[in-house]
Amino acid sequence: MRTKRRIAFLLCSVAALGVGFFAFAGSASAAAPTPVPTCTFPVTTGSDSCAKLLVNPVSAPIGATLESVGLGVRVRSQFTPATSETTSVTLQFDNNIALNLNGIPNCPSSELSGKNIAQAYEQCGPGADGNPPSEGNAYLSPAGAPSGYGSTVPPSNLPACTMIFKGADNTHLTIYARAPVTAAQCNGNPATNASGSVTVLFTGVLSHVASPYNWQLKVNGTDAANPALDDFSAFIRRGAAFRANCPSGTSPLRMRGIWDYTAAGDANDSFVSTRPCP
Repeated sequence: MRTKRRIAFLLCSVAALGVGFFAFAGSASAAAPTPVPTCTFPVTTGSDSCAKLLVNPVSAPIGATLESVGLGVRVRSQFTPATSETTSVTLQFDNNIALNLNGIPNCPSSELSGKNIAQAYEQCGPGADGNPPSEGNAYLSPAGAPSGYGSTVPPSNLPACTMIFKGADNTHLTIYARAPVTAAQCNGNPATNASGSVTVLFTGVLSHVASPYNWQLKVNGTDAANPALDDFSAFIRRGAAFRANCPSGTSPLRMRGIWDYTAAGDANDSFVSTRPCP
């Protein structure tokens, strides 16, 4: 059942801010993340979820050879019954998308527990002080901007700001969200952003799956978030860590999302997002 702890406090905070469900800001600020468009829910019995994949080449167009790209991901859920929520979210990426986190410093989620955006960015972002020595710049999004935006479940509908870091090793990601943080507040430089009052952390596990997909990201225990999230987006780009190719020149790139829910009889969902080769 969805956790209610601290929701009353957050509702007071968001009322003071005068905000509800987050919206992407129209600002052209260099400190704004690359926005990932929304997705449309399927119509099914029970809870529904959807996903959106964004692939931005560093030099267009993407050809037959793997080249560096930026990847954008957005996942959304709406729950029926309202007490349901996800227990896990799985994303499977097209076999023409390659990931390689070798050489990037590590940042397990424990390093960011309770930290606001500026503190997390200093701990594991471009400003990391290397203490302990294993720490360094584990941030996977362009420097000087957050990774994306998020929102918590009703009735609070709190806006959130997101950041993505490499996790404890090459097969883990640390997924960070801070709420309540409006889009306008989120668009500030992470190095100086002390907005929000609650930090939500997840650990994503990377593994390989069968064709037509390759890399899989699975986030377990999403129902343990306090407060829970129903909308999450992030844009990541880090040197040659994320690459893509389009051997045929016309085949769409794909990402499959799979959601498991907590409520009895609430069947899991599967949703495929396609992206034409840019």
